[in-house]
Amino acid sequence: MKQLFSSRMMRISMVIVLALGSSIESNAQFGGLLNAAKRKASKAISDKVSNTTSKASEGSVVSLYYASGNPMGEWNPSTRQYTQMAKVGNEYKRGHVYTFEKDGSVTVDNGRRIGEILEDGTMNTAQTQNIKFNAQTGEVTRNGEWYGKMGDDNGLYLFNDKMGWSNNPMDKQIQAFILFNLIADNELLDKYKQKYDEKVKFNNEMRQQQIANAKADAASRTVAAPVTNAKADAAASRTGGASVTLWKGGSVAGEIRSNNQVWISGSNRGKIESNGDIWVGGSVAGQILSNGDIRKGGSIIGKVDGGRVWQNGSVIGEIRQNGDVVKNGSVIGRAEGMKDARAVAVVFFYGFFNL
Repeated sequence: MKQLFSSRMMRISMVIVLALGSSIESNAQFGGLLNAAKRKASKAISDKVSNTTSKASEGSVVSLYYASGNPMGEWNPSTRQYTQMAKVGNEYKRGHVYTFEKDGSVTVDNGRRIGEILEDGTMNTAQTQNIKFNAQTGEVTRNGEWYGKMGDDNGLYLFNDKMGWSNNPMDKQIQAFILFNLIADNELLDKYKQKYDEKVKFNNEMRQQQIANAKADAASRTVAAPVTNAKADAAASRTGGASVTLWKGGSVAGEIRSNNQVWISGSNRGKIESNGDIWVGGSVAGQILSNGDIRKGGSIIGKVDGGRVWQNGSVIGEIRQNGDVVKNGSVIGRAEGMKDARAVAVVFFYGFFNL
């Protein structure tokens, strides 16, 4: 089976763009990578292609787009043909036409056979092999390992990244072939697999650390002295009766003093009161709520729970029991003498004191 695209440029351009987390159109036959044009609004791009796609959009023809909004191609179920869209100058025009034959063969333009879809859902081309689509689950595997899915939202997913979509429901087997056998190549899939495995490993490590933190918290509660004064107890918990030394990048960057004042680079920046009020300068700029939510101004901007530091619905860091401050999997600092992870998180993560 011959290589579909003779030009190496198409694969290089797709690897660069998809590895950066975005998707653009294949332009192997027309040359040139997208520059500033890819940053224009999707509406402007759609306007440019409207003249070339309006007739094809009528009836049963389905339009496919990259995640960026740029046109990917058109699928005509009545003729079982997929027309690739490619960029010429500032306009998008029709490129190669792929025909999906009833015997499972996939041919291009002059009838040259470039791929196949077997009865069990396995798909092969010269650039990617042993890609299999499961019609029952919508999932896609490569050599038996999970690589993505064709979603119920008409989305085309490589692992958990939505690479494109169709404007109407269409044959998901064809969707999978377009993404995994026409656009991607083995090199690109290998890079995405490595990226996915690293993320899974990191998440597992974070989960194990969270379990360890929860056990440590539970153990500390069982031996804690009875609470006699809530405010006094909170103050003691926050400072431990002594200053907390804040290290960043291997050197001392500041401290949280026993009187709750926050000092950064030798300057008094504010304080974190025992009731949770966060003072910056001479006014209250936020608050640590009893459930761990962090308020800044009038909005909840994050949460500190069991040592985990949350923002915008995702874990962005961790304050470990030993005082290590972790961000994106790396230790960026340390709170020596730390008793309250919430106060340390406020200083390091939420921009109150510009540490």
